[in-house]
Amino acid sequence: MRIVIIAAVRLYREGLADVLHDIGSFAVAGTADSGPAGVDCVLRHRPDVVLVDTATPGGTDILLALRAAAPLARAVALGVRESGDEILACVEAGAVGYVPREGSLDDLVRTLERAGRGEAVCPPPILTELLRRVSELAGGAFTAGGGEQLTSRELQVIRLIENGLTNKEIADHLDMALSTVKNHIHNIFEKLGIRRRAEVAAWARRQRSSV
Repeated sequence: MRIVIIAAVRLYREGLADVLHDIGSFAVAGTADSGPAGVDCVLRHRPDVVLVDTATPGGTDILLALRAAAPLARAVALGVRESGDEILACVEAGAVGYVPREGSLDDLVRTLERAGRGEAVCPPPILTELLRRVSELAGGAFTAGGGEQLTSRELQVIRLIENGLTNKEIADHLDMALSTVKNHIHNIFEKLGIRRRAEVAAWARRQRSSV
């Protein structure tokens, strides 16, 4: 599993890289000390998982930047406080898993392995809160201009379009046929009354800012 580590403290990130390398099932492709350098490193090395130390300045902003620049990379937040609000903020910013401040090396390895397999690591209370928020948004904020409701799958496609994915990348990400993706996009265009992908992304940003 190829990993990129983003952490402000050099000794910390280099120590993590050495530990993970010694385990044998991980290959640290690169490290970075900040969000911008981390995004560049991820785009250059295309890792399977990105390990982000939340103590790095702008921790959740780094997760958001990674989600926008490299949506297929799975981010794991490291050193998260065991508070519902902080965990939820990391998950909403794009993290697929987290390791708490008191977590062990075994916790880190298990979380990385699950993230590498495409599994989300989320405690039941946090999952419940996320589902509640999605339900609230789906109830009003994501109604198309003509009053026609977008489906949950169409909302997923819209988010990936906003993140710059091609039709083929969307098909791979959602594990569906390319023709099905094209049908979803056609329906989205019809419901929103638009014709270009850039307009889809602009619509999604407007909806998010209005919530």
